[in-house]
Amino acid sequence: MMSFRQFVNRLFPYLKSHIGKLIITSILMVFATALETAIPEITGQIVDTLFGSDRSDKTARFYSILLFGTIAISALSTLVALGSGSWISNKVILDLRVDMFSKLISLPKAYFDKNTTGQTLSKLTFDVEQISEAASTIWLDFIKSSITVIILTCYLFYKNLSLSVILVILLPLVYFAVKLSTKRIRDASKKVQDSMGKLTHILDENISGSDLIKIYHAQSSERNKFNKIINIIRQQWFKVDLAAGLNTSIVNILIGLSLALVVYLSSTKLIMSAGDFLAYFTAMGMLIKPAKTLININKPLQQAVVAGRSVFGLIDEKSEENLGHDLLGEIEGDISFQDVNFSYTDNSPSLKNINLNIKQGETIALVGPTGSGKTTLVNLLLRFYNLNDGNILINNKDISSFELESYRSQFSLVDQNVRLFNDSISGNIAFGKKQELSMKTIIDAAEISNSKEFIDKLDNKYDSEIGEDGVTLSGGQRQRLSIARAIAKDSPVLILDEATSALDSATEKLVQSAINKMQKDRTMIIIAHRLSTIKSADRIIVLKDGEIIEQGKHEDLIKSSSEYLKLTQQQT
Repeated sequence: MMSFRQFVNRLFPYLKSHIGKLIITSILMVFATALETAIPEITGQIVDTLFGSDRSDKTARFYSILLFGTIAISALSTLVALGSGSWISNKVILDLRVDMFSKLISLPKAYFDKNTTGQTLSKLTFDVEQISEAASTIWLDFIKSSITVIILTCYLFYKNLSLSVILVILLPLVYFAVKLSTKRIRDASKKVQDSMGKLTHILDENISGSDLIKIYHAQSSERNKFNKIINIIRQQWFKVDLAAGLNTSIVNILIGLSLALVVYLSSTKLIMSAGDFLAYFTAMGMLIKPAKTLININKPLQQAVVAGRSVFGLIDEKSEENLGHDLLGEIEGDISFQDVNFSYTDNSPSLKNINLNIKQGETIALVGPTGSGKTTLVNLLLRFYNLNDGNILINNKDISSFELESYRSQFSLVDQNVRLFNDSISGNIAFGKKQELSMKTIIDAAEISNSKEFIDKLDNKYDSEIGEDGVTLSGGQRQRLSIARAIAKDSPVLILDEATSALDSATEKLVQSAINKMQKDRTMIIIAHRLSTIKSADRIIVLKDGEIIEQGKHEDLIKSSSEYLKLTQQQT
C-alpha cells in the first residue's frame, strides 16, 4: 500500500513546474483566510463601540466599510485562489493522463494478456480523478482550514486564556477519531477502486458483445453480474461515508459541548463584555466549518492515496524492451529462426527448437492445428514477446539489435480480428501516416484491395465515417479495408493471420484476389486454416505441438503420407 509520503513524492514532479503559481495561490488563500478570521474581532468592536460608547455616523460608516471591505476582499481573493488551484489541478491531471496514455501504448503485449480492458480504463478515468482533488481542492481546503484554525485558536487564547485551555483538553478526542477512521477509509477505498475496474470491464463486454448477449438470452446473467458488482461498490462507499460521518459526528458533539461551556462559563464564572463574548463566540462558531473540513479531508485524501498506487503503478510498468540502436532501413536478406524456444508460462512450451529460413520475396504458409504455435511464431517475429532461447535474424543481424519503431516499419499485419478505428475511410487506410500519404496512394491501395467498388457507393466516399470498429461496414468490407491499410503502408514483409477465415466464398475470392496483387516484391507469411487459400505458396510449413514437423510445396506434401495431407482431408 502506498503511504501518504510516497504519494506526495510521486505527485510533486507534476506540481513542480507550477511551483510559482502554487506559491502565489497559497499566499492568496492565506491572505483571504487571515482577512476572514478578523471578522470576530471587528464584530466585537462594533458591539462595544457602536452600541456602547460611540454611536456617531462617522464611526458607524467606518465600521460598516471595514466589515464590508474585509468580507469582499477575502471573497475575491478566495475566488482567484480557487480558480488558480483548479487550473493547476486540471493541468496536473492532463499531464498524468498524457503519461499514462504514453505508457499504455508502449506496454508489451504481455501486459494486456494479464490485465482486463476494464481495469486499464478505470485507471485512466476513475482513479486519476481521485487524484484531482488532492491536486487542488484538498490542498486549498487544507491551507484555508488549517490557517483559520491556527489564527482563531490563537485569537481565542488571546481573548480568554483560562476558557481556551479548558476547550483544548477536548482536542485529543478529535485526533483519535481521525486515526480510527483512516485505515477503514483507505481499505474501503481500495476495494471501491478494484470494483470500479471490474465494473468498467463488465460494461465494456456488454457494449461490445451486445449481439451475443441478446441471441444467447444472457441478459439475466449479465444483469446479475452487474448488480452484484455495483452492490459491492455501494457497500464499500457506505463504509467510506460511515467512517467519514463518524468523524463529523464526533466533531459536532465536541463543538456543541465547547459552545455550551463557553455560554455557561462566560455568563457565570468569567467577566466578559458583550463585545468580547460575541467576538469569542463568533470565533468559535467560525472554527466549526474548518474543523469539519480538516476532519473530512481525510476521506478524499485516503482515496487519492489509494488511487495514486494504481495510477503510478501503471506509469511505472515496464515498457516494451527496446535496447536496439541499429536502424533497419530495408530488408535485404533472409529471415532466419535459429533454435528458437518460447513459452508463455514456465509449464507449457509453445515453440520448441524452431529452425526456419524465409527467403526475401518468398511466400510461406504456416499451417497446423489450433495451438500448434503459428501465431506465436509471428508474434516473436514482430517482437511482441521476447525469446526465451535462440535467435531470429534479419539481414544477418539479431532482430533485438534494431530500434523497435524502425524494425516494425518493415512489417504490415492483416489480422483475423480486424480492428478499425472510429475515423473516415481514408483515415483508416492511411492509419499512422495521415499527414504523409497522398490521396492517390490511398485510392490505389483501395483499388488493389478491391475496396474501391464499395467505397465509391458511399455518400462521402473516402471521407465517410465508419463508426466504432467499422460498424457500418460488412465483415468482408472491413477485411478488405484492413488489407488496403497494409498496402498503403507498403512494407516489404506482409503477415496475414487467418485473413479470410470468417468470410463467405464470394467475399473470400475478392480478398484472396487482393492478397495475390500484394505478393509482388514482398515477403509474405500467411497463417491459414483454409488450406485451399495457400496452395500457391512457395513453401508450406506444418507445425504441431510447437514444432515444425514438415515443410514443402503443396503438391509434394499432398503426395506423401504427411500431417498436411491429414489436414486437407479433414477439410474435404
